[in-house]
Amino acid sequence: MSSLGNWTNGNDVPVCADQSPYLIWNEWDASQRDLFVLDHEGNVVFHENVTGGLPSDLVSLVIDLVSQIPGDSECTDGEVNNENPCNPMECFGGEWIEIIIDCPEEMGIPCEGGAYIPPAEGECCSICIILGDLSGDGIVNVLDVVAMVNLVLSGGYDEVADMNGDGILNVLDVVLLVGIILG
Repeated sequence: MSSLGNWTNGNDVPVCADQSPYLIWNEWDASQRDLFVLDHEGNVVFHENVTGGLPSDLVSLVIDLVSQIPGDSECTDGEVNNENPCNPMECFGGEWIEIIIDCPEEMGIPCEGGAYIPPAEGECCSICIILGDLSGDGIVNVLDVVAMVNLVLSGGYDEVADMNGDGILNVLDVVLLVGIILG
């Protein structure tokens, strides 16, 4: 490593050196005086042996790569970015800050008397639906019985309709739902 001074000519320049058995050189398929230029995501955009000199377009290549680095997008305080509903951002002090979403299911909060239903498109958190409430209106009534009977007759399955949680939708589930309504 003591011989690197002649390579940098005494300038303050970052240089990586690989010691024997040269694992990094082998991994990168590099040889002495190879120059690698990576973009901001770590992808190799330039690889050349510079024994004969540096390429004439190296400065413009580096300037172009620097201009491609995404900067912190400016924002107005209170502005909300909800492109990803599970990772919304709000502008505070001119910077985007992540809003923490606490979904009950992910936090281990049980869905008493119901089942968690996967979130709809554009939603983040699952929804706790009362067992037997096939219409999702928050009330268990005869409309839900009709929907359940149709599911049973068609051979369909809905976790909310599986009143006894046995993984099968049948007349036993209908009887349990009717019992809840009449009870």
